[in-house]
Amino acid sequence: MSVLRLGSLSTYLSDQLVVGFTTGSSVHVFTSQVKRVLGLDIPSFSGLFNIVYTYIEIFKRIAETNIASLVISLICIVLLVLSKQFLDDKFKKLVRTPVPMELLLVISGTSLSYVFNFGAKYDLEIVGEIPTGLPPPSLPPIDIWVTVVSDAFAIAIVAFTINLSLGKIFAKKHNYEINSNQEMFALGIVNAVTSCFSGFISSASLSRSLVQEGAGCKTQITSLVSCSILLFVLLFLGPLFEYLPNCVLAAIIVVALKGMFMQYKQLPKLFRHSKTDFGIWVVTWASTVFLDVTYGLGIGVGFSLLTIIWRTNHPQVAVMGRLEDTNIYKDISIYQPVFELPCIKIVRFEASLYFANAEYFRNMLYAVSEVTPTKLKRLRLRVEEKLKKKKDSECTNGSQHSIESHNSCSSRVSASSDESLEPQDPLGLSNYDSSVDLSGLGHDYVDIEVTETSADIEKPPASVTDADLKFMIIDCSMFSYVDITGVQTLAQIIKEYDEVDIKVILVSCRHNVRAMLQQSGFYKTLSADRLFLTVHDAVLFAVQSTSKHLLEYEKTSSIVVHF
Repeated sequence: MSVLRLGSLSTYLSDQLVVGFTTGSSVHVFTSQVKRVLGLDIPSFSGLFNIVYTYIEIFKRIAETNIASLVISLICIVLLVLSKQFLDDKFKKLVRTPVPMELLLVISGTSLSYVFNFGAKYDLEIVGEIPTGLPPPSLPPIDIWVTVVSDAFAIAIVAFTINLSLGKIFAKKHNYEINSNQEMFALGIVNAVTSCFSGFISSASLSRSLVQEGAGCKTQITSLVSCSILLFVLLFLGPLFEYLPNCVLAAIIVVALKGMFMQYKQLPKLFRHSKTDFGIWVVTWASTVFLDVTYGLGIGVGFSLLTIIWRTNHPQVAVMGRLEDTNIYKDISIYQPVFELPCIKIVRFEASLYFANAEYFRNMLYAVSEVTPTKLKRLRLRVEEKLKKKKDSECTNGSQHSIESHNSCSSRVSASSDESLEPQDPLGLSNYDSSVDLSGLGHDYVDIEVTETSADIEKPPASVTDADLKFMIIDCSMFSYVDITGVQTLAQIIKEYDEVDIKVILVSCRHNVRAMLQQSGFYKTLSADRLFLTVHDAVLFAVQSTSKHLLEYEKTSSIVVHF
């Protein structure tokens, strides 16, 4: 896996996933020590909900608690906490190392247990016989490889994730960097060697790592020293530690887990800042604790990927307006004061456009523009058909009164429809805020004289504001790439809006996006002269086109508009 550079997959392990996973794993470690602290002989459970079964068994047999084991554990915990909280800082000033309280407890616990025979007298569980020497090296049996390969792969993934998760936590705490491929390579070499000595799967130990970190260890020299001592003990001193009570070791591990449990303090802040990251943390933690470590990792990664997919499938769609007295265009829901230009809708889709979000993109354009071209086209066809039938009927009657009635009827049909055939006010001036100044766009001043009051012109209803739209400007600056489906969706949108006399303009397309448009034959749908470098350039083009309609408009408004 390291040779294939699969360590890069660790980029999908977000900080929230790593913290949730390690915190959930620490619950399993803590649970495994509870029975030793209480001195209970409880079988180990594995698989789904193993932690639930463990605590059920603990509470069933809580009355059988070994008082001596509990008292010794509490004494050790109190001494360790006092040492960490009060003695370490003072001791570091003298010798630059913390008080080796863990080592002192192990030595004193072993000595007292040997002298007072804790194992037999108080029925304490002790380490017991430690075999001396090392097994002779031998190659693993090849005939079982096919049987264990699937399990080995899963174990390798979990071991690597635990190792990398702890590495990231300590790297972040002590300000250094880790290389995921290097970590994977090191794990592979270590496990290949230990397999020749009938060793267990090697990975970072949550409890031992925390104990070493709490003791002030900084480098891998710590592991070298501890391994050397462990080898010396296995070869020569094993019998001396046979009397060490397991409750002493359990107390050391429980106190070392304090740093992991302090990570729960991140949850309120995480909830306030990002509900999505909070969800990743909680889902990973819950699945790790209540299901199993293996399932928790898979579910956490899967849930993280789902959040990424959801956010790329449903990105923010910003309607943009012009900052007053500038050529800058910003989201109208965030920045003030900004205003939208009449007849122009500027939209920015804040994600790449590809097959998974293309339909969402089209629907959001319809929503923000308040124009659904297909519905508007159908409505126009129905109105035209009604008008044609009415006109034929009036021509047959030959009555001037019928003609006037037809005109009145046509006006009522247009006003009562959800969408309009031909708006009475194509530029939306009747609904336009006269306080808005469009100066600074780079055009000459156009003075619209009053020949008819707005009261003389029948206004379209508010539901027909979509008829005022003449230009749809799509800001493509957030498109890092566009696939074939995205190109086809753009072409469909442009065609539909063209059929209802709304021009679509694309701006700020990146080089790779323009190349994709060129290669896919997109310019057969949209001429290249409707692509602009900036939003402001597109607005100038739209205003130029709009001003021609203004000058040709016979029924003018009392509003003076600056272009």
